[in-house]
Amino acid sequence: MSAALASETLAPYGAAFESARADAGETAALRSQAFARFAELGFPSARDEAWKYTSLRRLEARRFQAARRSPDTSDIPEIAALSPHRVVLVNGTIVERSALPSGLRVRTMDEALRDGEPQSTLLRVPSGGGTERFAALNAALCTDTLVVDIDERAVPEEPLHLMLVSVGAEARMAHPRVLVRAAHGSTARIVLHHAGDDAAEQFVNSFVEVELATEAKLHLYRLQAAGTRSFLIERIEATLGPRAVFQMHDAELDASLSRLDLNVRLAAPGSSTELSGLFLADGARHLDAHVRVDHVAPDTTSLVDYRGIAAGRGRGVFNGKAVVHVDAQRSNARQTNRNLLLTPGAEIDSKPELEIYADDVKCSHGSTTGQLDPAALFYLRSRGLGEREARSALTRAFAGAVLSRMDLASYAAAVHAVLDERLTRLLETPA
Repeated sequence: MSAALASETLAPYGAAFESARADAGETAALRSQAFARFAELGFPSARDEAWKYTSLRRLEARRFQAARRSPDTSDIPEIAALSPHRVVLVNGTIVERSALPSGLRVRTMDEALRDGEPQSTLLRVPSGGGTERFAALNAALCTDTLVVDIDERAVPEEPLHLMLVSVGAEARMAHPRVLVRAAHGSTARIVLHHAGDDAAEQFVNSFVEVELATEAKLHLYRLQAAGTRSFLIERIEATLGPRAVFQMHDAELDASLSRLDLNVRLAAPGSSTELSGLFLADGARHLDAHVRVDHVAPDTTSLVDYRGIAAGRGRGVFNGKAVVHVDAQRSNARQTNRNLLLTPGAEIDSKPELEIYADDVKCSHGSTTGQLDPAALFYLRSRGLGEREARSALTRAFAGAVLSRMDLASYAAAVHAVLDERLTRLLETPA
C-alpha cells in the first residue's frame, strides 16, 4: 500500500479496496484508476470552497468496514412499499427485484457486462465538483451497478421504487450505484428512497447517473430517510437530450450528516428541468444540498426551488448555481431558496450563484433566511389559535409550497408522515 493510502484517514478505504480487488474481475483496471483518483484527491479540507460550510472531520475520524457482498437481510427495517414495482439494495448489493412493468428493464452489473455494456459506462467517474473524490471511491468499491432502462416510447403506469437500505450492527460503508437511461419519447417515474436503522453508524456513498434521450421525461422522487446515525454522500448526474424533461422532488429528512450534489446538464436545445426540495435539519443534523444546472444548449429552461427548516443545533446548507454557457442563447434560469429558523441555535447557510456567458437570456436568483413572522403569529393568535398551533400552521404553510408539487401520492404521503411527526415534536415547546 502506498504512503498516501497508508495515511490514517485513507487506510480503511485502502484496506477495503485491497480486499475487494480479488473480486473485481474484468473491471479491476477501471476500479484501480478510480481508487487512485480518490487517493489523489483525499478528503476535502476547510480550504475547499465546495466544502466551506460542511466539515467531514467526524466522518474522517470513523473507521468503517466494507459491507459484505452477501448482506444479512433479516435486519431490514419494515419499510412501506411506495409502488408495486420495487428493487431493494442492501448495503449496495441488489437483494430483491419484483415483477416489472412492460417497457422497463432492470439489470445488475454482471448482466449488463454479459450483454456487452462497456465497463466505462457502468463505472464512469464524473470530473469536477466537491464530490468527485467520492464518486471515484464509489466506482472503486461499489459491489454492483443497478442499470435501469426505459424503452422507447414506454410509459409505465406505476413508478419504480428503488430502496437503498443501509443496516448492520457494525459500522460499515456501502457504495450503491444506479444508472437510469430513458429512451426516445419515454416517460417514467422513479422513487429513490434511502432508508436505514440506528443500530450502528453507517457511511453511504451513493452515485446516480441519469441519461435522457430525445423527448424523454423522467420524474425522480428522492426521499432521504437514512438512519439518524448515518453519514450520507450522494452525487446525482443528469444529462438531457433534445426536448427532454427532468423533474426532481427532494425530501432531505434524516441522517446525522448528509451531502447531496445534484448536477443537471441541459445539453441539447429545448431541454428543461424543474428541481424542488425541502430539508429539515433539527437536533444536531447537518444537511447540505449543492445544486448546479448547466445550460449548454440554446432554448433551455431551469427552475430550482429549495426550502430549508432548521431547529435545535441543526445546520442546513444550500448552494445553487446556474451556468449559462456561450452558445446557450434564449436560456431561462430561475432559482429560489427560502429558509426558516425555528430556534436561536439553528443555522442555514445559503449561497445562490449565476454565471452567464450568453447575451440573450433570462436569469434570476434569490435567497431569504429568517424566523416566523411575528405579525402573522399575532394574527393567528388573535383568531383563537394557541402559540404552538399558530407556529405549526405557519411552518407547515412554509413547507407546503414545495410539498404541493409532490404529485406522486404514495411519495407525498411518506414525506408528510415523517415531516408531521418531526414538526409536531419540534413545535411542542414554543421557541
